[in-house]
Formats: sequence, C-alpha cells, structure tokens
Amino acid sequence: MYRPALATVAAAVATFVLPSTARALQPIDTFLAGARTNHPDAVAADATYRQREAEVGQARGRLLPSLTARGTYTHNQFEVKATLPGAGELVITPQNQVDALFLLDVPIVDLASFARYGAQKKQAELADAVRAQTRRALEERVVRAYYLYAATAGLGQTAERTLELAEKNKKNVSDKLEAGLASPLDLERAIANVERAKQDVADAVLSKTLSARALETLSRIAPEAVTALPEDDLHDEGTLDAWVAAIDPNLPQRRVAESERKLAEASRDAAKLTFVPALSAQAQERLTNATGFTGRVGTYALSATLSFRFDFGQVAQLDAAKAAQEASLARAEGARRSTEDAVVEAYHRIAASLAKARAARAQARAADKAASIAEDRYAAGTSTQLDVTQAQRDAFSANVGRIQADLDLAQSRAVLRLATGKPLSFRTSGDRPSP
Repeated sequence: MYRPALATVAAAVATFVLPSTARALQPIDTFLAGARTNHPDAVAADATYRQREAEVGQARGRLLPSLTARGTYTHNQFEVKATLPGAGELVITPQNQVDALFLLDVPIVDLASFARYGAQKKQAELADAVRAQTRRALEERVVRAYYLYAATAGLGQTAERTLELAEKNKKNVSDKLEAGLASPLDLERAIANVERAKQDVADAVLSKTLSARALETLSRIAPEAVTALPEDDLHDEGTLDAWVAAIDPNLPQRRVAESERKLAEASRDAAKLTFVPALSAQAQERLTNATGFTGRVGTYALSATLSFRFDFGQVAQLDAAKAAQEASLARAEGARRSTEDAVVEAYHRIAASLAKARAARAQARAADKAASIAEDRYAAGTSTQLDVTQAQRDAFSANVGRIQADLDLAQSRAVLRLATGKPLSFRTSGDRPSP
C-alpha cells in the first residue's frame, strides 16, 4: 500500500533527484543563509563564540597593569592633635578625615596567568570550531528538509495521477455495467480503488505540508511551490581512494577535536605553572588630611611582591589536566577515523543504491506497462476488473519504490559530499554517467 511506503520515502533525501534550484522553489542557498542567520542553534553558537572572545580579552587584562582609586570619608569621635617643639601643632587624626588612595599594580612575572591566557585563546578557537560544526549540522538538516520537500511534490504528483487513473477506470466500469458487460462486484472494486487513491493523495498532501513546515522552521523562510523533478543520471562516483584523498582537513568535527586537544595541552601547561612563584610591583599614592607626624598631605610607597602558594589540590589539578590531554588525543584520532569511515560507508552505500535504483526504474516501467495492458484487456473483455485494480496498485507501489530508491541514492550522494566537506555539486574526475 502507499501509506507505509510514503513513510519510508519521507526518511530519504532527494539531493540529486531534484535540482538545487527548482523553477519556482527558492535556491537552496537562500534557505542555508536563513538557517545560519536565524536558527536558534546558529544564534547561540555565534553568541558563545563572542563570549569566548570577550573572555580572552578578560584574561589578557589580568596580565596588564591595573589602577585602583579609592576615596574615603571618616568622621572620628575625637580629634587627635600633637604639639612638638619647633614643629607647631600637628593633626594626627582629624575629626573629619578624608583619604584618597591610588594604587598601581604591575605584574612582572606570572607564568601561570600567561598560561591561562593561552588556554583561554584555545577556548575561543574551540568555540569557533563548534560554531562551524553547528553550521555544518544545520546545513545537513536544511539540505534534507529542502530536498524532502521537493520530493513530496513528486509523490503528490504520482498520487494524483493514480487517482485520475482510478477514477477513469471507475467510469469505464460504470459504463460497462450499464451496458450489461460488467458486474456490480467490478464496480465496487473500482470504487474501493478510487477511495484508496484518495487516501494516498491525502497522505501526500500531509507529507508536503509537514516537510514545508520543517524547512520553514529551520530557515524561517516559507518555501514556494516545486515544479521541476529531473532524475538522477545514475553516474558512478569514481574511486574510493579519490574520495578519501578529497576529505577536507578542516572539517568541523576534526577542527573541534583538534581544538579540544590544544585546549587540553594549554590547561596542562597552566596547571604545571601554578608551582612557579609570581612577581609583581606596586606603586601607591595616598592623599589625606590625617598627616600624622610627617605633616605632609601626600605620600607614596613602592613595593615588590613575590608570592608562592602550594596545596595538594594543585597536584590533583595537574593529574586531571594530564588525563584530559590523553582523552583529547584519543578523541582527535577517533574524529579522524570516523570521518574516513563516514566516507567509506557512504561510498559503498552509493554502489548498492545505484543497483537498487536501476532495478526500481525497470520495475516501475514494467508495472506501468502491465497496468496499461490490463486496462486494454479489460476493455476488450479478456481480463477482469480485479486484474486492472491489482495492476494499478502494483504500478503505484512500483513508482513509489522508484522514488524511494532514487531518494536513497540521493541521500548517499549527499552524505558522501557532506562527509568530505565538498559542495553537493562536486564530482571527482573519475565520475562517469551510467549506461
């Protein structure tokens, strides 16, 4: 029956069955741009990257001199004065005391902070790689939704044609019944066939509506109608070695794994450098009306600080950083291998899908011819209405199977190109059309 087949077909992608720019449907680049700009995942990834960039500036600021200014007003219960010979009266503590403090802190040697700054830059690089990975995932979802929407138009056309044939057959049976050349059973079978075809049309309309909604949700752009449905030319994909060699070394998933490895190394270095003392210098200027025995409103002080801190938590932190680095190395190797595995799998799936697509097309042609023969034989009185109904059902199922086979092939082609980081129109020099 049509409905189970339609549910299976809806899971496939019609990348090469349909044109990238259908006559009325907007170009796929329009939807890709819309998804990159408007989809919440893309917006969140962009915001996260900007956050990490700001955190890099924050870490850089900790390595630069800092200035602190503070003003204080204090009302003391008692005023303290002292009179010294030859110095006159000195105000030690005024009743209304005003202080202004300016402090300049200059880091001189702080290797741990420098290492943390480097780690923060690696964190920003990782966020950029994750953003690219998010966009790649969105691109795949948009491609699937775009061509699925276009494919549902083909399914709808097939369902409409089947309904037209069923209604035509019902009219022929009705005419023959009036002429006494058919039985009421034949008419009821023809009516049942029409109603089944109407259900197929309803399923096709539903699939088209839902696929259009999914595409609009991804891109925030409402798709227009589809009018062109060319077929795949069944070309071969060249050699597997050529596709493996064509893998983009900067694939987002590889970039993410490599960025995680670099971040783990930077974090390990930062953990090591926490055992190194830090040296800084300070310059302080103090203005006050509590001049004390100096009798001066303004005084300054210069100082240098050498600090060192140790606790057993630092040792555990270093061990954790080393373990994280080892894990990142394993993930980087796994990412490299998984990208190659995806290419190998997609390549071999294409070979299987090509055989299935050729067979499905031959089956559809034979089923269409059988349906036509059954109609002619029924009109000539040498066949039954059951033969016509069954032949029409077989033809419809065969055509749905043909679409499904083409979509499976298209999906494998799209996955192969996405796995290598190539555009959907990319072909290797070894590609050749199938005879």
